[in-house]
Amino acid sequence: MKKFTPKTWHRLVEFLIALCAFGGALALNYVAGMAADAAGRTAHVEPDRLWRWLPLVDTSWVFVWGFGAFVACLFIVVALRERRRAAYIAWSYALLIALRSFFIVLTPMRLPPEAIHIGGGFLFEKLGRYLTFEHDLFFSSHTACPFLAFLILRGPYVRLLFLFFSLMLATAVLLGRLHYSIDVFGAFFITYALHIFEAKYFQTAYARWRERLLA
Repeated sequence: MKKFTPKTWHRLVEFLIALCAFGGALALNYVAGMAADAAGRTAHVEPDRLWRWLPLVDTSWVFVWGFGAFVACLFIVVALRERRRAAYIAWSYALLIALRSFFIVLTPMRLPPEAIHIGGGFLFEKLGRYLTFEHDLFFSSHTACPFLAFLILRGPYVRLLFLFFSLMLATAVLLGRLHYSIDVFGAFFITYALHIFEAKYFQTAYARWRERLLA
């Protein structure tokens, strides 16, 4: 039976702390999503020039199950290839979710009446309705989350897989009128800016803290 070394315990503590941060970010997302949803009901529907050129398509299956497939692939890749960086990945997603929670409260917008209906499916009713709301629009988490995986994971084929998820889900939310085009394009720019900001200002401090933890 393999014994737990001090380093193993320290890595476990690091991962548990990161999971707590991720759980806190999800709780913040829920509170912010409820607030954005309430504000969005009385907000105006915004004009979107891109929608004039795009057909309205029922992409509810891709919206729900495509995002579920992304989450499953992310867990598999982290478990098989990125176990040593699992805590860092959890921290990165906690930061992204917390930042988005801030934005959706600041920019409440109303979903257009022609947007497709999402509720009713098994996965959405069991889990999705606690993560996403009707009027939590700016910026698109369906676009941002897989794009962050593209930025932080390693391996060209792995990164291309998550870039594909990001582009697929971005297309789905646009065709289904579930996000304005600014929500989708803004997600790419904000996620990239957050990745650069984190690498420049947080990664050094995080590495030092990790070295002290694992010493």
